Amino acid sequence: MESRFSAVVLAGGRSTRMGTDKAFLRVGNELLIERQLRCLRESGAAEMLISGRADADYSRFAATVVRDKFAQAGPLAGVAAALKASSSHLVFVLAVDMPRMAPAMIGKILSRCENDAGCVPSDRNGFQPLGAAFPVSLLSLAEHLLGIGQHSMQEFVRQAIRKGLIETLQLDQAEEVYFTNMNYPHEWAESSG
Repeated sequence: MESRFSAVVLAGGRSTRMGTDKAFLRVGNELLIERQLRCLRESGAAEMLISGRADADYSRFAATVVRDKFAQAGPLAGVAAALKASSSHLVFVLAVDMPRMAPAMIGKILSRCENDAGCVPSDRNGFQPLGAAFPVSLLSLAEHLLGIGQHSMQEFVRQAIRKGLIETLQLDQAEEVYFTNMNYPHEWAESSG
């Protein structure tokens, strides 16, 4: 397993579907962002980062806040900011709205990382880049794509694979639950209830 890595929670922005900032929703006795940071710490992250809204105060979470260089560019901008800020050669990226992620799954992904290659899980729906490990050497690719207006995480992963900087991990059907993304109030109610 990768012994030293940075981790970033992509806190995103205010969700129009949820009517609020998902990072500050409660899961049990903690905020969702607290839960994700705890999960990453338990996985052994050496450095904690948060990429989120410019108008949100993340100072209480004991993590370095990184700001996107590219506005309105989605998760790829947050990944680029984290790759640039990382003091490690590998960054584990975790979306704030994937509350079923577990340290064991993170460990499995990290165990597939070698030297300068990260690991992105995939399932029947495609790549799962918002629960994945990326080497900082992908910063130039991320910035290039953002600079030409290409914000797709799927395209970022495809190009990283072609460059030999990403390995894929085919998920078992039972593992897909870790990557469940909560976008609607009814999904959140089912998950937190």
